[in-house]
Amino acid sequence: MKSTTAYALLPGQTLAMPVLNHNGVIMLGAGTRLTEKYIERLLKLNITEVYVEEDASAAEIAAANRPGLAITPAIPYEQLAHETSWHDSKSVVNEMLSDLKNNSMIRGRLSVPTLGDKFHRIYQSLIGELSRQEFIKESLARMHRKDPSLFEHALNVATLSAIIGFANKYSERQLYELTTAALLYDIGMLGLPRGILTKKGKLTLIEKKRIEQHTIEGYQILINHSDIPNSAAICALQHHERYDGSGYPYRSKHPDIHEFAEIVSIADIYDALVSERYHRHSYARGNAVEFLLGSGDRLFNLSLVKLFVSHISIYPIGSKVMLNSGQIAVITSVDSSFVQRPVVRIIRESDGSRVTSPYDIDLKVQLELVIVNTIV
Repeated sequence: MKSTTAYALLPGQTLAMPVLNHNGVIMLGAGTRLTEKYIERLLKLNITEVYVEEDASAAEIAAANRPGLAITPAIPYEQLAHETSWHDSKSVVNEMLSDLKNNSMIRGRLSVPTLGDKFHRIYQSLIGELSRQEFIKESLARMHRKDPSLFEHALNVATLSAIIGFANKYSERQLYELTTAALLYDIGMLGLPRGILTKKGKLTLIEKKRIEQHTIEGYQILINHSDIPNSAAICALQHHERYDGSGYPYRSKHPDIHEFAEIVSIADIYDALVSERYHRHSYARGNAVEFLLGSGDRLFNLSLVKLFVSHISIYPIGSKVMLNSGQIAVITSVDSSFVQRPVVRIIRESDGSRVTSPYDIDLKVQLELVIVNTIV
């Protein structure tokens, strides 16, 4: 075990001790495999000291960050559940909702800055209203206690879903219902055994069937709450249904799938692909977008996918990325029709040498080059 600062952390390192916020609440448990998102969160919280395991070599860390390789669980939840109290989980939920409501970075999630300002104002109001709903806060706290990544995923899906609804010109009432649905759509996961939820290997047929039950259980939980819109319950039931009828639990197909469920399924898959999972590393954001576009009118509603892709800023201007060539670049401009292939300015070559005269590459033209990772 060694002490380090958050600025020196690398994706792939493992926490040797829990990380507490300034109120003493556990944010990440011992044994957590660090990801870019976790490190970014620690930096934002101004965490000054972190303890990590010393047994991971530089080569192991580099290997852990290559796409497609299996990883250890992000958090050993058997340990975290013991460490995290109900009060701690509620504190984390309150803090994260407050942060989400006041975070100006939300503006950067949309590809059109002027729309981002308007969306931020509306979204602030929505999150403020939802933060006053005790059932929603308690449900999110239960998600955090069960699995912090389940809670974080819900927040991400809610934001992404709201962006799609905003792009689809939803009224504020529709956006409120959609965001409620997106926060609670996976509430049925709370009934899953932790062993299934965190399993690294291949699921058995029985385990798959058990997971599929979470959609029905989520519907049953939400439909019995008069303060929750019925559309949220339907979304919980249908978010794994697919456009062509290949989903579950009832193999419903478009147009029999509620539009909220179609929207949440797009946000759910995108965030799942670009996030760490127990059995794999995250996909590059551009690859996730390519998957969504390639699955249009087969797995997902293509018109909604196009709305999402044309409005979400997967690579904000000024962000730093790595190309498959090993070169480091900065995003200089983004075409909303090809968000996964922006114009980049090369600042380091593949051998690590700094470029004295940075030059631009249009990834829509240089098709052999792709973005493989973002750099915090």
